[in-house]
Amino acid sequence: MGKKYIIFDMDGVLFDSIGFAMASFLARHPGATPETYREINSGNYHEGIKKVAHLKIKETPEEEEQYKVNYAENKSQTQLFEGIRELLLELHQLGYTLVLNTNSSLRNCSPMLEKAGIKSLFDFVAPADLSKSKTEKLELIKEKYNSSRQDMLFVTDALGDVREADMAGIPTIAVTWGVHDESYFRRESHNNMVGIVNSVKELRDYILVNI
Repeated sequence: MGKKYIIFDMDGVLFDSIGFAMASFLARHPGATPETYREINSGNYHEGIKKVAHLKIKETPEEEEQYKVNYAENKSQTQLFEGIRELLLELHQLGYTLVLNTNSSLRNCSPMLEKAGIKSLFDFVAPADLSKSKTEKLELIKEKYNSSRQDMLFVTDALGDVREADMAGIPTIAVTWGVHDESYFRRESHNNMVGIVNSVKELRDYILVNI
């Protein structure tokens, strides 16, 4: 076992939810484009959202709360990517500690994990409620398990996450079936990025064979 702790991003890695999230973003931010959304995910997501706050439609507090309720319910209907459930089960059975590090709030991610039947496979969930910085959460995960950085592996679909993991010094695999394709990850070099994979099978092989 090359690593002990496998840390997964959620949207665009485990769940096929990027299309839903992007559509919701565009509906609430008139004038924004799909490329706007992808660029927001090229850095810290929560900081990126602030930069386009001027585009957001005006809502009353009640309307915003109802939107959040509806969003969580509708998002919980999204499905796992094919092969992800089997991969998580296999890694769990092999003795890896699985952790989730997501930009989603607990109210959004918990129903998804429960409906998919995979919540129990994760030893720890680090949502946006804990911190809006994935760098900070990676450091917290390292401290929680008293782990070395080289015993950890982060799996994400976003260039912004790769950059944040670089700051934490955590080895990272980028997957290309989420918000960003391979061209984003090739924009620049990252000391921490150990691989780019194009399928769940490639991800499995990379984890079990190459590291």
